[in-house]
Formats: sequence, structure tokens, C-alpha cells
Amino acid sequence: MSIGFFGKNDVKEFKVKIVKPRISKFCKCPFCGMKQQFKKEKEHWKIVKDVDLDRPVLLKVRVVYAKCLNPKCPYKSFQLPIPDISKYAKATNRLKSESIAGIVEDNSTCPRIAKRLNRSFNTTASRTTIDRWKHKEAEKYGFKEIIAKIGFSGILTVDEYKPKRSKTYDLIAGDAIKNKIFYISAIPLFFGRGHIEKFFRHLKVLGIEPWAIIFDLLTAFPKQAKKVWPEILIQFDYFHVMQWIHRYFKNAILRYRQELKKQGGENKRAELWEHKWRLLKNMDNWTLKDHRIISSLIEDYSGTIVEDILIFKQYLYEIFDNSETRKEAYCKRDSLHSETWWQHSWHLRQVMKFLASWKFKYMITYLDHPEIPRTGNSEELIRIWRQMEKVRYGFKTEKGRQDHLKLFQISKYLGGKIN
Repeated sequence: MSIGFFGKNDVKEFKVKIVKPRISKFCKCPFCGMKQQFKKEKEHWKIVKDVDLDRPVLLKVRVVYAKCLNPKCPYKSFQLPIPDISKYAKATNRLKSESIAGIVEDNSTCPRIAKRLNRSFNTTASRTTIDRWKHKEAEKYGFKEIIAKIGFSGILTVDEYKPKRSKTYDLIAGDAIKNKIFYISAIPLFFGRGHIEKFFRHLKVLGIEPWAIIFDLLTAFPKQAKKVWPEILIQFDYFHVMQWIHRYFKNAILRYRQELKKQGGENKRAELWEHKWRLLKNMDNWTLKDHRIISSLIEDYSGTIVEDILIFKQYLYEIFDNSETRKEAYCKRDSLHSETWWQHSWHLRQVMKFLASWKFKYMITYLDHPEIPRTGNSEELIRIWRQMEKVRYGFKTEKGRQDHLKLFQISKYLGGKIN
């Protein structure tokens, strides 16, 4: 026996299994909830697709309707449940689960899953059908329910990023300690403070009540967070702080290399190009080789911007890594500010201006509250999410992103079970 739903050029032999669900003497109406003696109203047969590793399989399923004996029930009859087959479905729950698991756990796409079903499981499903299964499954759950099951450490991390194939920005919120994504929401390309406050208030509705929050350096974040959570502690992400500072360091080195070019110092230009990332590398990550090379560079470039940058980095290390209290960090910063050796460089003046601004108090919150990490790992959360976007060339809609996030949370954070 053969079947045509595999396509004109891909006809396969298949077998049909008869499925007759067991009928008990008593049943329960799903509408009125009344338990009653079974009385048959009608029945019919339908064909349902299923997965099989050996050969194509179709299920011929007997669908039985029972008559509701409750005169107050608005429905006169109801369908008896069939194991592994939802009402009106033309595919088993096992087939749907396999398709959704391939999309979420294997980070695949609907067209690829459709090909896999044909190749490996001897059945078919179109790309649009699989996409519909995915959204229908995600719509069963809400973010509030999922977040409550995941649990919240109390320290929130928030960052913005530009999704692929989108004309808007997204705000992404996660747990800074557990390193898990909680929620994603689109905001306009030129978003304002009102959009940020709205995002925070929605997080509050979802049951997220942080006592500390970690941001990047966006100026609007602290004030809007204080409107929603007045007593919250704020920490600027150390990664973004150093990223901002290192951008000026790098530009200062590039400017110095241009001056060397005018002076004919090609060997020194090549040496600086070779070691530019070593000069910008965090001091706590230096190896023995790095220490040896840096010491040599300090001697070779004494009195230049290269030496000034290395000295400035030592001050930064003392402020952020060797300070034990906020008061000590302020003293070290003020000591650096009183120096004059860095003032001849425009780039170093910009860094010092940054450290002397109001933002500095949010850079060192972790010193008086060691339980707050100085970085929220938001870049790692964005990197994880971008891996899902990459294979799809970006999600088409915000609903598509959010539905995928729900299924990702259930699969990765809750082990595939929410109940």
C-alpha cells in the first residue's frame, strides 16, 4: 500500500495502525465538570500522522463523543480524550514535541525540521505547520508563570541590543547571578526614558522585584529604575565601563602610531601594532610573558603616551580591584585626579572626566555590597540569544522572539517541564 502525502516523487509504503481508545463506564464532562455514566452520542474515524524510525505510519483513530447528562450544561456532547492526540489534531503530540524540541534544543529552523521529519522519522509536516505548532505550544504559558518556576536571585541585569532583521531595539532582562534570560521586549529605534520606564514596570508585573540591578552606561537607566523600585541598588556593568575606557586608550595608541609614521618610526609602529591588545588587556589577566613584554615596553616608550596608558591602567587596577570600600575608591580616584602627567593627552583627559562624573558612584557599588557582582554578564546573555537569531537570520516579529524565548526557558532552564 502506498500514500501520496510524501509528494509525487517520494511515494513510500506505509502501514496503518488502528487506535481505539478505551471507554470506561464513567466519564467527566470537560465543560460542566460533572462525572457521569458514559452514554454514546456519536463517533467517527480520522487519520493522524505519527513518527516511526522504520517506515511511514498513519494512525486510524476512533473518535467517540459522549452525551452530557447534565441538563444545565451548555454543551450536549463532548469528545472523549485520546492519549497522545489533541482534539482536532492531525498529528500526534509526540510528533509535535519532536518538532518543537528540534527547533529549541537543537537550535534549528522550521524548514530544516520539516526535512528531518521526512528523512529520519518517515513522516511529513510543512514549515508553516511546524511554525504553528511552535506558537500554539508557547501560547499555553506566560512569562510570569515561567519566571516564578525559574526563581529569581534578586539581582537583575538589563541591556539593550539591536536584533537582526529589525527596525527596533530590544531590551533584554536576565538574572545576574543565575545567568538566565527572563524577558525580551522591543522598543523604538530612537527610544526615550518613557519606553525604559514602561519596560521596568512590565518586569514588575511579571513578578520581578530586584533589590539590585546591573546596567550598561545608558544614562536613562538609573533614574527610570528608581521610579519603579525606589530603594534599588545600582551597579554599572564593569565590562561596559572598561570597554568605554579602553576605546580611548586604543585611540590614543592609534594617534601615537600616526605620529610615529610622520617621524619615520616604522619599527616602533609595527611593534605597537603587534602588542596593542596586550597593552589593553586587563592586568589581572596578564601572564608571565605579558609582564615581561610590558616591562620592556615601559622602558622603550618612556615619556610617551604608551607609558602614560600603562600607568593609568595601574591606577584603575588599584581603584577597582584593590579597593575594599567605596570611600577608599574615591580617595584613589581623587589622588589620580590631582596628578598632572595625564593632562597633556586629550584621550586621558576624557577618561578622567568620565571617572570624575556622577556615574562613578554606580561603578563601585559592589565594594560596599560584595554580594553584588560588578558585571551582570548581559553580553553573554545577548550572545546566547544571538546564536538563536543567527540561524533564522533574525526573528520576523516580537511575538516570534518572545514565543521562542518561552520555549527556550522551559527547555533549558526547567528541563522541559513547567509543572
